Amino acid sequence: MVAGAPRGKKQSIGLILFGLVFFVVGAGLLVAGPMDTLYRHWASSDWARVPATLNSLQVKRHQGDDSTTWSLVGSYSYRFAGRSWHSTRVSYDWGSDNIDDFHQRVASRFSNAVGRPGAVTVWVNPDDPQASYLVRELRPLKLVFSLAFGGVFAVVGLGIMLASRFRKPSLSEAQAAPIHSSEKHGHWVLVIMAVVFIGISAPPTLAIPDEIGKGNWAILLVLVFPLAGLGMAWAAWRSYRRWQYYGPMPVTLAPYPGQIGGDVAGSLPLAHYDPGATYSVTLQCVKSVVTGSGKNRSRRESIVWQDRQYPFIDGSALPPQLRFHFTPPTDQPVTAEQGNTSWYWRLVLDGPETPVPLSRTWTLPVVAGSATAEPLPQTHVARMARREKSEALAAVVEQIDVEPWQDGYQIISRVGRHRGFTVMLLVMGLVFTGAAGFLAWAGLEEGFMLFVMAFFFALFGVPMLVGGLFAVGRSLEARISAGQVYTRRSWCGINLWTRQVPLDSAGQLQLKSAGSMSQGTQKTEFFHLRVMHRGRGVRVAESIAGRDTAEALREQLVSLLRLE
Repeated sequence: MVAGAPRGKKQSIGLILFGLVFFVVGAGLLVAGPMDTLYRHWASSDWARVPATLNSLQVKRHQGDDSTTWSLVGSYSYRFAGRSWHSTRVSYDWGSDNIDDFHQRVASRFSNAVGRPGAVTVWVNPDDPQASYLVRELRPLKLVFSLAFGGVFAVVGLGIMLASRFRKPSLSEAQAAPIHSSEKHGHWVLVIMAVVFIGISAPPTLAIPDEIGKGNWAILLVLVFPLAGLGMAWAAWRSYRRWQYYGPMPVTLAPYPGQIGGDVAGSLPLAHYDPGATYSVTLQCVKSVVTGSGKNRSRRESIVWQDRQYPFIDGSALPPQLRFHFTPPTDQPVTAEQGNTSWYWRLVLDGPETPVPLSRTWTLPVVAGSATAEPLPQTHVARMARREKSEALAAVVEQIDVEPWQDGYQIISRVGRHRGFTVMLLVMGLVFTGAAGFLAWAGLEEGFMLFVMAFFFALFGVPMLVGGLFAVGRSLEARISAGQVYTRRSWCGINLWTRQVPLDSAGQLQLKSAGSMSQGTQKTEFFHLRVMHRGRGVRVAESIAGRDTAEALREQLVSLLRLE
């Protein structure tokens, strides 16, 4: 371990230097670009307005390998303090770009003024008459792009330098050291992101009144940035309060690391333990896939397996200890990375909501092995099994109506269930579809690219909106009698179709996955209960939230119908 220290120190220095390059480039872009522009705009606010003669003004084209950019080139003459002056500085905007039609608009505005004495007015510095501008106006879109571009470089560089402080511990070090939760630095990440989003959007946000006065309603899209920044700032404050109230709460694994083929178990200290509160822990195997490259690079995560349990609380310890014990299936992947795909294991703790919500996550190392842990007390395991079964049956009653009907039973998947999911689907569909309509409308004046963006927004928005509208009013009724199943699909009380299939054995009742919904680190799986006959499945209950609930409904029907 000592021999590896110099190497680790060299790696840290290398990361610091590498990050410093990014940070210096980003800071340089910010200083030389938007900050310089904003300073010049402020400094020239009290300059003198002087009549001038515009000698020439044209838009210069710059052809690159894969794009064409534009800049303004011109000259003008004026008199100030009894002397004649000549300048070629059109504005404090520098370089060439193709962000908007600024250059074409300025050239068109002054097209009739060339060669006419006094036809234009320029801004002149009274303290240095040689310094002047023909055009003095901010470009909101360019400020947004330049702030974002420079800010990303600076933040990435800062992140790399901060990451250099952390070194992957050896196995012996890791066994001795507890595992800290992901929330340890999460609030600071949110703070940095909030500052970046609010900072890059401040200039164009301040320019909204002027831009609307010019008829540029598309500038309102800029409000997405400060609103997102404020949301991140609020989330950072909530995360910080939770962290301060409950403390670090590090996890100690035993065995270390967790074992596929054995157990994933351990303990953690509970600060502010509430004996009357409910605590639950969820172990998840998460698959992460990176697609694309460069600016098109994106990461998509999906939960491939999870198990939830009520942990054992040892209240005799100081502080009280929360113990968990999982035995994952042997067919699950270990912690690994293969190219752009990786798998990792996450532990999620949920606790009391008051006075401060308790929610923590840890990333646990899991390998193939057979090491086991000390089991939880049998009395606790038996009590929690009864509780879980009782909760599953209560969830069945809440989600699905099972009622006697003639000499059988009627099963109703009511209209209006899972309102949260339905509302989310509707809202997202309305937002994306509305954005598509707005972009299409703006494309009538702004150009073809907005139509392309509108198409992709509609590609996501319209199916979500249609699906949400269908989910609002759909219902399913199934009647089981004399070995026959009759189902009726309705929408807003309108009968759409019916089905009929025989049912004479328990094996015909099967669960089918109906997708899942993730909210933060929580994943809710949905299932349909079907009657299988000759390879064909007919639903008798649908969109049942939770595997335990769906299995409890199946067991209940098998018992009520006396199927074998």
